[in-house]
Order: sequence, then structure tokens, then C-alpha cells
Amino acid sequence: MAATSRSPPPPPPLAPWVILGRVALVPYAAAGDPDPEDPSVELAAPPLVSSLTVPLRVHPKPTYRDADRHPYILAANDAGLLLHVSEGPFIGFDFGRNPMGVLVVARDFLPADPAAGRDAPTATAVRVPDRACPPQVRIANIKHVGFVSLPGTDEYVVAELRLLEDDDRASLLSFRSGTDVWVEREVLCPCMAGREWLRPIDDVISNDGKLWWVNLASGLLGWDPLANNQLAVLRHVHLPRVFAVDDTAPQPREHPEHHRMVRASNRKVRFVDMTRTRDAPLEETLVVVWTLSFGESGAASWRQRCVTSLAEIWANDSYRMTGMPEQVPVLALLHPANPDVVFFFLEQYLIGVDVHESRVTEFVEEPCDLVELVAGPPQPPPISWRHFLAWMLPPSLQNALDHEYSISEELDSQDDKDVAPTEASQSSAPSSGVGRQE
Repeated sequence: MAATSRSPPPPPPLAPWVILGRVALVPYAAAGDPDPEDPSVELAAPPLVSSLTVPLRVHPKPTYRDADRHPYILAANDAGLLLHVSEGPFIGFDFGRNPMGVLVVARDFLPADPAAGRDAPTATAVRVPDRACPPQVRIANIKHVGFVSLPGTDEYVVAELRLLEDDDRASLLSFRSGTDVWVEREVLCPCMAGREWLRPIDDVISNDGKLWWVNLASGLLGWDPLANNQLAVLRHVHLPRVFAVDDTAPQPREHPEHHRMVRASNRKVRFVDMTRTRDAPLEETLVVVWTLSFGESGAASWRQRCVTSLAEIWANDSYRMTGMPEQVPVLALLHPANPDVVFFFLEQYLIGVDVHESRVTEFVEEPCDLVELVAGPPQPPPISWRHFLAWMLPPSLQNALDHEYSISEELDSQDDKDVAPTEASQSSAPSSGVGRQE
């Protein structure tokens, strides 16, 4: 009998998700009231913002006076939440060099159960062990620290890519749950000549069990924690461009996160770019969503998934109904299940836009409810995606919200219909028109 080919089974449905404010709350109980024992999360259906509360006992010095007023959530995935928590007068929300603080993982979430004394979902706080050997005891920069769950296990890895001062060399320090030590590896990247592009590292994301360090001007460095190597072999992927470098309008270098971000959405790595030609007016700024793809040979390429312009968004009736001004917004997050939907931040409001249709899909008529930031050493950066995370809820919390979200087969297969790939090391010509490129 002739063998029959079968299509691979469809991927499992995507979990419900929330928009998580990355600056956690710190409880200050009234006299005589007990302090919370565990971290807890107040969940709200998107586009409302959920918030995490970090009890005092998680802080390095658990007193009211020494409590960090801005613990910061570095990453969120199905393994839990990774936080940077400091001690007064320092704050966890600190992007400076060698910040004071410790790393904490909030995991094993339990749903709210008033009968058990849980008015909100709670988690177990696990402190990541300190490093034993100087000079790597402290984190060099929290923007270099990634957090990834290992597929098929309940384990996770925390890793920092450490760039040596005045040197092209780098090292990777990693901690795997279930152990009590950090492992240091020398970095090797065969596909990259020189490492000048690494400075600075702007972010780290995880997808499919891998970590990607991001330089928003140039590209990505990928690492597989399950690769059993004494060396950390990294993969370099350039970022794509809609316009040639000489034709692109210069963007402020101080805050590239306002107009560029790399995120995981619907199980793939995506790059969102707001760009225009040098002499174009602001309304001709394009919003472009790219998908990172890998061919059968393993070669990386970027596919332009969808594109629109601010002019098209502003002219849409859905935008006019919001009453928002025609101003250039700041990138806030990418929908974790639908990569067509980009969230922007403008005048304290979150706006979700379907780039394919140039249509507003999410808008709340009240200012975004974020943790109020107070002055401290240092002052937190301006609002951007550094203040928001899209968090796919772990299995234990998937019934915690009234709403459900599952990716449709049409949307899930749409990644196979993007425009022809752009080599990751080259720029591409601009696409004509707007919408999703078929």
C-alpha cells in the first residue's frame, strides 16, 4: 500500500493574554494590617492594564524605608515573571550600568480563591541565586538579561549577555532552574565579523525556547539554551529596512524604543518599525510589521507582513471616533497572538491598530492606569514599550478572565502568504500601498 502523506497537526490554541504594566506595585499596609505573603496580580482584559504587586518580603531589605518603590518586570512567559528588585534609595526600574538589586522569578500562579484567602491570583517568589565570583557578581545592565522557558519542561533559564569594556569580546552568564550556580561561557558568533553593533543592547526577547538579544539599530543575536556547548554559539540576524539608509529620515538616537520594537507574536519573532523617507512629512510615516523566517537550509530572512501609514490611520473613521489628535505616537506593544495589531501610546492613552486595515481595534476612553512613577536615582525613562508587556497567561490562570482568545486558522496560516523574503543582511525596496502584502 502506498504511503500517504499527512499534514502536521495544528499548533495548540494560544492562551488568553493580558497587558501587564512592567512597574510593579509595592504594598504599604496600614498599621496593624498584615503584609501580603506572596506576589499577586490584578488581571484585566485588554486593552485595560493588569498590575503586579510585590510584597516587602521579596525585597533585599524588607522594611518600608528600604523598599524599592519601582520593582521592574524584565520578562513574562509561561514560566512566570522575571523581576529586578532593588533597595532604597535605588529602584528596580534602572537601566544604568551595574544596577543595585536582585533577580526574582514569580511563578506557580494560583487563581483567585476567596475561600482560601486569595482575593487575586498569587504566585510563589523564587530568588535567583547571586553570582559567586567577582567581577560578574552584579548585573551589568538589566537590558541585557533574558528569561526563557524550556520547551517540554517546567524549567527556565535566566541569561545575561555581558559585553567587556574596551574589548570586542563578550561572555554569557546563565542560570537554569533546578541548579544553584551561574555558568559563564565565552561567546562565539561565526556569522558576524566584529561585535561593534552589539553596543548598545536595547532588549532581550524569547521565542520557541530561544533568547534573542536586540540592537534596534542593527539586528539580533540568538542563542539556544538547550545547545550543549561549552561556548555560547550565537546567531546574528540583521534587521530589515524599508528604505535605503541614506533615504531614511533620521530618528532620535536617545530613545529608539519609541519607534522600533522586536516582539514575539503568534509563535514567531516580529519586528515593528515606524519609518519615513528623509524629506517626507510626518503623516507619511510608515508602520511596518516584519516576520523573521527560516528556510529549509536554516537561512534567515524577513518577510514584510503588513504596512500602513499614519495618514491612513488618521483618516480612518475608527481613529476619528477616538477624538485623539493627529500626532506621532510611541510604540507600546504587539498583540501576542495577532501580529497585525500594534498598540501605541499617545497622550496617556493606549490605542490598538490593525495595521492591515489601518483601523483602530482597541481604545479605552480613560487614561492608561499605570503605576505612578516617583523621582529616584535614576529617573525612569519616558513612556514606551519599556512600560508594557504582553503576557500569555500560564495554564493555571487561563480561566481567570471572562474573555477568551484563540488564533484563527486563517490568521495562523497568513504567515505563509507574506511578501517574498528579504535577506536578513540586506535592505528592501518599499512596498507600494498599504495593507497586508499577499
